[in-house]
Amino acid sequence: MSNAPTLLPPNATPLEHALAKAAAMPHSPEEIRKLWNHRTCPLPLLPWLAWAWSVDEWDPAWTESQQRDIVGASIALHKKKGTAWAVREALLRSGLESLRVIEKPADAEHWSHFDVDVAVVDRPLTQAAIERAHALIEENKAQRSVLRTLRTSLQSRGAMYYAMHMVSGAITTVYPARVENITPAPIAMHLAFGVHSAQTTTVYPMEAVAP
Repeated sequence: MSNAPTLLPPNATPLEHALAKAAAMPHSPEEIRKLWNHRTCPLPLLPWLAWAWSVDEWDPAWTESQQRDIVGASIALHKKKGTAWAVREALLRSGLESLRVIEKPADAEHWSHFDVDVAVVDRPLTQAAIERAHALIEENKAQRSVLRTLRTSLQSRGAMYYAMHMVSGAITTVYPARVENITPAPIAMHLAFGVHSAQTTTVYPMEAVAP
């Protein structure tokens, strides 16, 4: 395939030659569709997909899951860019575990001022991470909004374990049977009997008989 004739000029760059070879390779729409899906795109090509989808922040040190999530969220972030939601989502997807966007704080001098509290959990907070968070805020906030304060903190989560042991039992003592004299108490019996009898007799006159 390398000897196949092309329409490239003699001064074509290596990249142009590679693209020409790729265009001549057999492919199917299904394979091309996989390249444009952040879940199925091969990992070595994922940075190129991020560039095609205008991902604003990229760190090769991110895990594969973080990189794919950042690429997958790019379209949604661009649709809502300039909102507090976009700032929050961009910071969360960059690896920050806890954050809060405070719009129009009570002591702010102007309605466009806002504060951001960010925190990392159980890991170091580096100056590079703070600078990246500031860059993400500036990239996703509205142009009219002014970041007044970026507060950073460290958090630690500890596990507490509880255990309980209970011993329960019963002690039963069986003594040998003992025969004792039982004297029953006297019981008085009272009987009563009554009879009432009555009898009624009716006498009718004799009727006359005709001769």
